Amino acid sequence: MSFEEEWANARAAATTETSMRLNAVDDGSGNRGLGRGLKVTSSVLNDRAEKAEIVREDFLKADNAALTETSQVGPSLKGFKSGPAFASFIDRWKSKVEYVEKLVQNDVAGALRSSAQTFTERERKERDRHRSENQGQDLK
Repeated sequence: MSFEEEWANARAAATTETSMRLNAVDDGSGNRGLGRGLKVTSSVLNDRAEKAEIVREDFLKADNAALTETSQVGPSLKGFKSGPAFASFIDRWKSKVEYVEKLVQNDVAGALRSSAQTFTERERKERDRHRSENQGQDLK
């Protein structure tokens, strides 16, 4: 069998398998996740935001340790042409770390908190609506 024939067979098999996939995953117990739903609440989102903040803080600690060590390289290369290049490297490093920090802080943790706030407001409106609809009714 030539490479082209083998490749065509592999592609055909992959396409066939892909078209037969279901939107569920076997968890090992034979349960493919059917009937279970995703439950997201404001507390879940706030919890994830806090975890993102922990990641951000750990990232900054690791950056601080790396930068402390790396900052010593340039001065130790006095007399070498590559010595001053480390100043450029450190400036670029700082800008990239700042970018990642803001990304995690605003686009991850911030977005999760914003979504949690939206969930809370929607939950509050729904609660108030149900209270006003059920006001005066005898609920048993």
